[in-house]
Amino acid sequence: MQNNTDKEELRNKLFAKYFEVEEGINATELVDKLSFIPEVWDNLNALCENNIEYFDEYSSIEDIKLLNNNNNKYLILKLHLYRYAIIDIERKENITEEQFTNNFDENFFISNFNVRKRRNNDSLELYDIEKYDGNIEELLVFYTENEQVLNLSKKIHYVLKIDDTWTCFHIDFVKACAQLCFETRDQFLYEQLYLRYDLTPSRMQDAKNKIGIEKMQEMFQKIKEIKIPQEVIPSDLYKKYLIKCNESSKTLKKL
Repeated sequence: MQNNTDKEELRNKLFAKYFEVEEGINATELVDKLSFIPEVWDNLNALCENNIEYFDEYSSIEDIKLLNNNNNKYLILKLHLYRYAIIDIERKENITEEQFTNNFDENFFISNFNVRKRRNNDSLELYDIEKYDGNIEELLVFYTENEQVLNLSKKIHYVLKIDDTWTCFHIDFVKACAQLCFETRDQFLYEQLYLRYDLTPSRMQDAKNKIGIEKMQEMFQKIKEIKIPQEVIPSDLYKKYLIKCNESSKTLKKL
């Protein structure tokens, strides 16, 4: 029968695997160089907070895309799994419920927004269409000016395994946060450490009783030393990282 000592030993072995990596990019340096990405998403969240009903400071936009559908072009904001704001680009106005029902089907959202397919995949009954009540021209200009950044990969998902156990270091550039987890298939080990974007501890931690405050503080200090292998980083993010490093190098030379 496995006990807390077994759990601690397993967690420690998983955590130690991060520090076996000798070549890679320091996680703290990576999030610092790519901090312009969550800054753009934060500005978009502010626009939505000011102009979409029930979108508040605790809400976070999940995606935004400029897409063609049935010979029309739309700017689509994914607010939640089944909640969207859809703007007709040509008319520069929100679509109506009738237009949504007539021009869209669930396969469109499955293909473009990673929505999980359900048995009855022609149904839109779960979907809610929200109105963007602000200046639509302003929103379109914001998207155009930041399109390249908004279309970058949104996450880094770094997984290490020991047999049927694993640890995952997850960085979310859209929500500006990170997470370190330890898991087994039977959930004997199922713990998460929550981090802010700069990899400092988040206030919300539900693993205090499982790990212990002292051990958690030790781990939070070590997390800053994690090196992420290049192959784990999406290529578009890695290219942006190199560009920012080059810019920093040129600035230092001028000084």
